[in-house]
Amino acid sequence: MEIWETTLLFCAVLVTMTGVVMMDEVSSDSTVSDADKNIHSNLRNLVEHYIKILQEKIQTGISTVSSICIKEEILKLLESEQILVNKFEAAVKDLRYECTAPPPSVEHAFFVVTHTSDNQQVATYTCDAGYTYGGGKKEVWCNRDLGRWDYATFQCVECFTSRDTYRGKKSITQGGIRCQRWDSQSPHQHSLGSKDLIENNIVLTEDYCRITKKIVEPWCFTTDSKMEWDFCGIAKCNRRVENDCGLPQPLTNAKPNYIYTSNGATVRYSCLQLSGSTQNSYCPVSTCMNTGWTAASISCGRNDCVRNSQEYTGKRNCTISGRACQAWILREPNDHRYKAENFPDGSLSEAGNYCRDPNKSGSLWCLTTDSRYRYEPCDVPSCDLFP
Repeated sequence: MEIWETTLLFCAVLVTMTGVVMMDEVSSDSTVSDADKNIHSNLRNLVEHYIKILQEKIQTGISTVSSICIKEEILKLLESEQILVNKFEAAVKDLRYECTAPPPSVEHAFFVVTHTSDNQQVATYTCDAGYTYGGGKKEVWCNRDLGRWDYATFQCVECFTSRDTYRGKKSITQGGIRCQRWDSQSPHQHSLGSKDLIENNIVLTEDYCRITKKIVEPWCFTTDSKMEWDFCGIAKCNRRVENDCGLPQPLTNAKPNYIYTSNGATVRYSCLQLSGSTQNSYCPVSTCMNTGWTAASISCGRNDCVRNSQEYTGKRNCTISGRACQAWILREPNDHRYKAENFPDGSLSEAGNYCRDPNKSGSLWCLTTDSRYRYEPCDVPSCDLFP
């Protein structure tokens, strides 16, 4: 009997076809049950088992072939063997699982989930305003063999700028001593008052570390009678504020949040409550420029909050730092692979340049019109925050 007519080869081809079919099923449905994982694991073992037996049988057939067998037939045999082996290895390689759970959370940081060219999920972390990188890997990858995210080592530490702008709530010195309240004269007496603190209210400052005019990094009086004051060990932010525009402009039904970004001073507005009506502008960001604050307005209509990021069809079209979003139908300045089916709008054109969640990351984001910043999250409030 010819080696290519063996029952083993028929079974091997059948397993190959089964592996490819199951591979397609896995790739079309990212939700994989524990039972399915066991089936795929058994299939993987079965494929590897047949690869080994098949190679042994083929090599045996080659070694015992008649001397009258021509060289071309042997080469054809080897080529056919390699084709089957490649199919088996491809089936095993592609039996991978998407991570359906969100990436691990990191304190004082946000993440954006994207896909690499080979469809590998990766979460990239960025520190919130007022915090700076404190160590660890900035990216966390989806372990497709296990169907879960790797461990997050990214860390953010509190930081301050070179100006009197620190509003943090740390109240322990770098030596581990509790801070004295600023409105207290015990155990250390001082002459500082409300005008010396950023809140302009010494009671509201409580016992938080602060920057004052004569000391240019966060410090406080201590509750240790033997040590009058000490620094709080807070790192300096890797940010530079070029302008001081004073207090930000007030908006009806919205509260300003004074923050710092890599671009300088920025005000991000948040709605106090939602109404049935909407406004025209959906980018609640104002930036401090040489000429003062840029114009800002915010929609506090009911469609300007998010319940499910994958179903959001609002028209917020700027990022958390105020950068304009790139239209999804465009591939420049930042290329992407998203298609109409990734959006609740039904088409790339209808998705406009609005914040969306096409990769099911669990949060809204967009590509930016700045080639230096491929993507950033969008600051759309949760509908649960409002009545």
